[in-house]
Amino acid sequence: MASFLNVSISSMLIYMALIFVSVIPSSMSNPLKENDLIHICSKTQNASECLNQFKSDSRSLNTDEKGIAGVAVDLALNKANAVHNQYNQLYRDTKDSKLQEKYIACSKNYNDAIRDLQLVKKLLDINRYKLIHAQINDALQEVLNCISAFKREPIDPVQIDYQNEEFKLLSYMVKFTTDRLVKK
Repeated sequence: MASFLNVSISSMLIYMALIFVSVIPSSMSNPLKENDLIHICSKTQNASECLNQFKSDSRSLNTDEKGIAGVAVDLALNKANAVHNQYNQLYRDTKDSKLQEKYIACSKNYNDAIRDLQLVKKLLDINRYKLIHAQINDALQEVLNCISAFKREPIDPVQIDYQNEEFKLLSYMVKFTTDRLVKK
C-alpha cells in the first residue's frame, strides 16, 4: 500500500510539473539581451537615444519580448502624459491666439495618443498583438500632426518640438517591439 501511495504521489508531482511547464509562455524562456535592444533601436531614427530610453527603465533588463514591449508602452505613456500637461499649461499661459490654437490642438492630439496607448497596453496584456498595429499608428499620427503644425508656422517660443520628437521616438519603440510579437 505504501509503495502504491509513493507511486501516486510521484506521478502526481510529475503531472503537476508538466502542467506548470506548459503554462509558462514560450517568450518567458528567452530573455532579451542588449544586442536584441540594439537591433530594435536600429530601426528607429535615433538608435542611441532609443537604447538610453530602454536602459532608463530597470525592467528592460532580463525581460522577454512582451516585457520589453510593455516597457516601451509605459515610457511612451509617461512622455505623452507629460507633453499633454505641458501643452495644457502653455495654452493657459499664452495670450497669443495663434499659439493657443496650436497648443490646444496638440493637447487634443496627445489626449488621443494617450487613449491609443492605453488600448495598446490592454491589447498587450491580453496577447492581441495583431490589433496593436493600428493603435500605435494612430498615436504616431497624432504626434506627426503636432510636428507638422509647428513646422508650417515655426512659432514655438518654448521649443516643444523636442518633446514631440521624443514622443515620436518612443512611439516607434512601441511599434518595433510589438511588431516582433506579431511575427512570432
